Amino acid sequence: MNHTPEHAEHDHPTEKQYWVIFVVLAVLTAIEVAWSYIGVDGNALVLPLIAMMVVKFLLVGGIFMHLYFDGKAANGKTYTYIFAAGLFIALLVYLIVIASFEFGI
Repeated sequence: MNHTPEHAEHDHPTEKQYWVIFVVLAVLTAIEVAWSYIGVDGNALVLPLIAMMVVKFLLVGGIFMHLYFDGKAANGKTYTYIFAAGLFIALLVYLIVIASFEFGI
């Protein structure tokens, strides 16, 4: 497989970093599953799950999809920021829809 010179300039995670991210994702997933069984309702249930989902989404998008390591501007973080912006827009729309059901807006 031939790599172009511009592709060779990119930093990529090491195998050790992949394993660390894997463990972090596995721990977050275990916490999410446990959280759903502890018996809390409403915002106490949903908000921590959304926060953990955002962290996992950014880790997978940024590291496993190499978005963090590709791109020239902003030290290679441009694609991760664009990907994250899409997530936050979707999350905002989700929260607005939920609020409209809750408050009859």
